[in-house]
Amino acid sequence: MSEPEQAGVPGKEPKVIKRYTNRKLYDTVESRYVTLDEIAAMIKEGVEVQIVDNRTKEDLTSVTLAQIIFEEEKKRNRMPLTVLREIIRHPGESLTGFIQKEVTPRVVSIREEAESRLDKLLRREKEEGAQEDAPPLAEEPSKQDEDNAPGGPAELLKASQRALEDWQKKIDERVKHAVENLAGNLPALGRDMAVLTQRLEELEKKLDELEKSKQQ
Repeated sequence: MSEPEQAGVPGKEPKVIKRYTNRKLYDTVESRYVTLDEIAAMIKEGVEVQIVDNRTKEDLTSVTLAQIIFEEEKKRNRMPLTVLREIIRHPGESLTGFIQKEVTPRVVSIREEAESRLDKLLRREKEEGAQEDAPPLAEEPSKQDEDNAPGGPAELLKASQRALEDWQKKIDERVKHAVENLAGNLPALGRDMAVLTQRLEELEKKLDELEKSKQQ
């Protein structure tokens, strides 16, 4: 690997990008002008970059990365306001540190709450099934058959449990990517957590409706 190719590789010297007075950004390794989107792509690939003012040699890396995050958010407009406020309140803290301290615990809390609610629903369904008397006629469908039928409570719970596990994996992956990549995936992470909570609420509503229909 040549010296220019080594620049910016993790563990090597950072790739230097100069910012001129006209706000243009110049990649000194590839000898070409680059955009904020291209710098964001470099960071996501694990390349270390350093942005410096061409005239004063001032390090503008933090300012430029903040601008990248701002531009990304303008396109999506999905990052929760609470997250944006916390970032502004802690300007001296790195985004990675903020994610590890503030975002990850919230994800864990929501996931634990979702697991707890699903566990209660499973226990409730099991207890109700145990209380049901066996049907007097052998040819009548059993309670277990009814529950396991398409759309039945047991099948609904199994499907919801599988969906919960899938969402847990997705959220874990979002957190991992957000920590690894400075640009992060916070907006997508917030959406995943909101969907997970909504799915659990929908599950509870469906089970309540099933219980009411049994009582009629």
